[in-house]
Amino acid sequence: MVLLVVLLGNLTHAIPYPGIDEEDLEDPEWASADIERWHSALSLVGLSPGHATLRERGRALMWSYKRFLDGLRFPFRPYFKSTRTNQQWGLFAVVTQQPDALVVEVHRQGVEGWEELYRRLHPEHRWHDDVLKYRRVRGIWDGVEEKPKGTYKRFSIWLAKEVFREQPDVDRVRVALERRELFYPWVDTVAPVERRAQRHHRRENHMPASDGGG
Repeated sequence: MVLLVVLLGNLTHAIPYPGIDEEDLEDPEWASADIERWHSALSLVGLSPGHATLRERGRALMWSYKRFLDGLRFPFRPYFKSTRTNQQWGLFAVVTQQPDALVVEVHRQGVEGWEELYRRLHPEHRWHDDVLKYRRVRGIWDGVEEKPKGTYKRFSIWLAKEVFREQPDVDRVRVALERRELFYPWVDTVAPVERRAQRHHRRENHMPASDGGG
């Protein structure tokens, strides 16, 4: 019986909890971006409620759902309080609509322009994709902050050296993060690409002369 209570209590806390508070009930701009997306989606199927109507109905539904979950979890509060097991760990708690794409470009001796060697999730430009998509490597550059982690510079140097070792005709390597805002499929918008954290590396600065650096 005790085990059943523990399982039920944790199950109620596993149910997604809506992000709405009492102050949101009076906020005229509550979830404006989400309301606009839902309004566009409903318009595609012939439904066109006003923004104000959609906002108020959505707000009422979310608040009712929140109160329902509060009531569902209330009987288990003494257990979590007495056992001090009320700390929760959010899964995918930090997400972004502006993800970064790692891009690695090379310049070859005697060839004009830059060649794209790698781009995150690109079907063709997949140089060392099995390594670069690995979670521990991806964690160095893939984040939601405005600046990459402090290890990013050393990471870009390591990338450049790997390219120089494998491809003797490459004399320069360029590593960058490209950020583009994501939209729902029904939103007809092409977002501009922001290139940031760009690093340039020359062969002679990183490779011994015996490896073609001089």
